[in-house]
Amino acid sequence: MTMSGIFCTQDLIQEFGNARKEGIVRAFKLEIIEEQIVSTAKFDVEGDEVEDFEKIKDFMEPKKGCYVLYRLDSQNKQFGFEWAFFSYVGEGSKVKDRMLYASSKDNCRKKLGYTYFITNLYGTDADEFTFEMIKEARKPSSSKQETLQLLTENEKIQREEKFMEVAQGTQTEYVHGVAFPCSTDLMEKFKNLVSGQVNLVQVALNIQNESLELDSAETIESVDNVVRNLNNDHPRYVFWNYKYIKDNESKNTLIFFYVCPDIAPIKEKMLYSTVKSAALTQAKQVGVDPEKKLEVRDLNDLTEEWLKNELHPVKKETNVRRFTKPKRAGRGSRRLIRSKK
Repeated sequence: MTMSGIFCTQDLIQEFGNARKEGIVRAFKLEIIEEQIVSTAKFDVEGDEVEDFEKIKDFMEPKKGCYVLYRLDSQNKQFGFEWAFFSYVGEGSKVKDRMLYASSKDNCRKKLGYTYFITNLYGTDADEFTFEMIKEARKPSSSKQETLQLLTENEKIQREEKFMEVAQGTQTEYVHGVAFPCSTDLMEKFKNLVSGQVNLVQVALNIQNESLELDSAETIESVDNVVRNLNNDHPRYVFWNYKYIKDNESKNTLIFFYVCPDIAPIKEKMLYSTVKSAALTQAKQVGVDPEKKLEVRDLNDLTEEWLKNELHPVKKETNVRRFTKPKRAGRGSRRLIRSKK
């Protein structure tokens, strides 16, 4: 089915983001009102996930539609509490409402973040929704496990990235509708980089807080020393003001390195890849605008020679042979033969 043009409001996106961090809200009721998906009701955690489950049925009114976001007690190491997504359209609802809720649910999940929901279930009667459905969704599929085992690491990253939807704002990039803002310390060091107080700023993602944090800021002159200060196991963003000599002239180039070691956890690679442009956008706002952007997967590849070649590629000279038309067969060059009159 074609997706509608109906999306979550920014208030809903922010409210859901806060609920994921705080872990207090057990469930949200979402409705489509004036061509927007909004939160119209919610309740907090009281018992465990099984005891609280029956309360979501109070959200499901006859002949009306709604979405329900239900927070489970289980947690994902990367993304915190897991959630269930329910799409309900009561029996006897208007045809238009049925079509709207059916065509808008993917937009809703996309804006809130596919990765947070372990299941997506649909029903037309409140009694159809049982906690047994959650238990079934948690059971690992043997075929899925076999498929994952056969995937290469790059294929696994691509598979994960499908669920890391990014919605571009005018100033900042959003992941799952939640901004990854720079910390105050990081923004201060970016300013120091511009003023020349430091020449290298290393940035790390705080996945739990969904923010960009300062990893280190210092003055480093050589490529070898930069490599010694990089993490071998986890991705990082590095902004380095590189000074070097080229053709007996002193040169200065601000470089952005996306360092992504092959042995880093797949989900970290996925997140760093997705948030990269957010880091660059926010750095640019305070004057940090790299002239060159490079990706490094193996720190052994990051050498002075490689870096200079990336900045000033050596032009390969090619000897172009001109085609010479062969001489005609016979003696000497072609002669003009006058016809006899």
